[in-house]
Amino acid sequence: MGRFRSVGPLLACFLLASVSCGGSSAAAQRIYFVAIGELESGRLDTLQAYYKQRYDLTVQVLPLISLEPVVVDERRRQLIAEELIELMKRRYPEHARRPQAILIGITEGDMYIREFTWQFAFAMRQGDRFAVVSSARMDPVNFGFLPDDELLQTRLRKMLTKNIGIMYYKLPQKSDRKSVMFGPILGIDDLDSMGEDF
Repeated sequence: MGRFRSVGPLLACFLLASVSCGGSSAAAQRIYFVAIGELESGRLDTLQAYYKQRYDLTVQVLPLISLEPVVVDERRRQLIAEELIELMKRRYPEHARRPQAILIGITEGDMYIREFTWQFAFAMRQGDRFAVVSSARMDPVNFGFLPDDELLQTRLRKMLTKNIGIMYYKLPQKSDRKSVMFGPILGIDDLDSMGEDF
């Protein structure tokens, strides 16, 4: 999405839905990662292997979804989080209808939540089955720093793991920064300081 305009206070992850203890058990659910727009080759495969190795969690990767004009706010030069989730639902209607399916979209495009006045969002959830995560503001390159793929991947994993914790494991947020369930995340400093484990 190109260089970003100056950003005010970093308000990152919108927790749209409250944690629900009901619904399908984790054992019956399936997690699907979906690349939305261009994504670095192999990134989803690496994430898939990470969750299998670290948590013995099977994550399925669905084919990439191309962006559509409706998901782009040309004035802001950002993607619209709500439209990205609707795009996932349209492209994968069978998964969207299946109560046991959890769909998590991953994009490298800068993203904001239309419902709010925030400058950007790392992630947005809709209910307990749909989420979209943007790595744009996690990438040091987009702020004029040298590339650091390890840092980028760590940040992305943290945000994905937190969403998996809420939607799949039904875990609440914590005030403990050692936990990946720490929240709220108000900026990149919070994301860097939180742990990676539940």
